[in-house]
Amino acid sequence: MEHKRSFLILIGGAEDKTGKKEVLKKVMEISGAKTITVVPSASSYPDEVFRGYEYAFRDLGASNIYNLDIRYADEAGREEYSTMIDKSELIFFGGGDQVKLVEIFAGTPLLEKIKERFNNGTLCVAGTSAGAAAASNPMLYDGDYKGFHKGSVCSGSGFGFLEEITVDTHFLNRERISRLVQYLSAGNSSKGIGLDEDTAIIISPDLQFEVIGSGMVTLINADRVTYSNYEEVENNQMYSVNNLRMSFFSAGTVFSLKRWVVLKNTEIKK
Repeated sequence: MEHKRSFLILIGGAEDKTGKKEVLKKVMEISGAKTITVVPSASSYPDEVFRGYEYAFRDLGASNIYNLDIRYADEAGREEYSTMIDKSELIFFGGGDQVKLVEIFAGTPLLEKIKERFNNGTLCVAGTSAGAAAASNPMLYDGDYKGFHKGSVCSGSGFGFLEEITVDTHFLNRERISRLVQYLSAGNSSKGIGLDEDTAIIISPDLQFEVIGSGMVTLINADRVTYSNYEEVENNQMYSVNNLRMSFFSAGTVFSLKRWVVLKNTEIKK
């Protein structure tokens, strides 16, 4: 069966942009991109973010790098931004605040164009930190270091490049296991992926992913939970949950999101 959608590359943040650039090098290899659109809109320092990726991608062989720095949703209708998407083989969503990023792009014709090209296999999508969290749907935010206290983690709609699975970033680096556990315990979704810094998953059109980078990828699955008192406890109280399934994957692991199993002797290729 032929799969039309493109590759989706999700990075846990803080990827190397000045040294060997192993994660970004793989992004370039998988996308085959010569023309790239970088979206720094989630950041409070968009110019600095863009310059960092402009340097890295030029060093890795990109010819044209566009800065799609939208601050407000009403700017998304500008023809110049639509032209950037038309000309690009890769769009790269940078880090910052995923809520801000989604508020800017949600419901705009520009996002619809990006999703249309992604879904017909002509535009590779990558995101790091907030850009990776926003790529999934549903999306989580807030609650760092308070994840076992009910009500500390918030939810919203993401872009939906990856549906029914929630992505969290800077995962083990910022001790976010409890944040994702609460999100799943609250019933927002049943499956979550935690990405460490300088670590990514390359999701192929048939929904298999390969782990790359220097850290770990954590998977949490709540579809076999046998007990949870999350609904009974009050906000700010701690809750209990039993029988979550957890997995920890290092670089080179290949996994099927459809079957939820590790695939052996397989490598994701362009």
